[in-house]
Amino acid sequence: MFQYDFMQHALWAIILASLIAGLVGYITLLRRLAFAAHGLGHISFTGATLALLLHTSPLLGQFAATLVAAYLMGLLGEDLQKRDQVIAMVLSFMLGLGMLFLHEETQSANAAVSLLFGNVLGVSPIEIKWMAAVSLVILIVFALILRPLLLSSMMPGWAAARGVPTRGLGIVLMLILALAVTLVAQIVGALLVFTLLIGPAAISMQWTQHFWTGLIFSVLSALILSILALILAFYNNWPVSVWLTILVFAGYVLSVGIRR
Repeated sequence: MFQYDFMQHALWAIILASLIAGLVGYITLLRRLAFAAHGLGHISFTGATLALLLHTSPLLGQFAATLVAAYLMGLLGEDLQKRDQVIAMVLSFMLGLGMLFLHEETQSANAAVSLLFGNVLGVSPIEIKWMAAVSLVILIVFALILRPLLLSSMMPGWAAARGVPTRGLGIVLMLILALAVTLVAQIVGALLVFTLLIGPAAISMQWTQHFWTGLIFSVLSALILSILALILAFYNNWPVSVWLTILVFAGYVLSVGIRR
């Protein structure tokens, strides 16, 4: 199975995206940023359609759009209620632009479907290199900000009193989330970003409330379920994103049922 080049490329892409999804997704749920992740997933579609219109790489367009939107969300959203309002407004505006770009670029209907629902079997070696570089950046930045980020997540008032730059950390986290969303979109598409970014983390939280145990569980769940989805897709006509959605949903329902 993995003697084929396209399967090797898909495997590397899945490993990179799953590692980052499990890590960032867990922090995303802790910080109650699930709606932001959902919004950035849709916004990545806008960046990709603009890139198609300009005849350049959709991956670069996704990175650009999600980073700009994430910065605006982090900059303007100071509290949970206000942040949701900002995310909703930015999301609606960017989706409108995406529809405009797709309307203008009438020759890329098949590419648009891949962007919406994912096509990991079509990932190129150049895209894998981009994904690896971005994953490394995320891991380095995450390691640098993890301690103050945890402090501001668990005890925001105390962290602010101690001089922790909570607003700056929020912006950095939103930028990391934007990069993670773009990576995950290569596997499951812009519409199904929740599947890999939030699903494994949600499963993990059903089993443990300990931070490090939950974080490791989230990463391992994302890796195992994604690789299993790739294997099932190889022997079946269904896309990887479909299998991953089924597996994640089944894993979550099973976890909730057992833990209750």
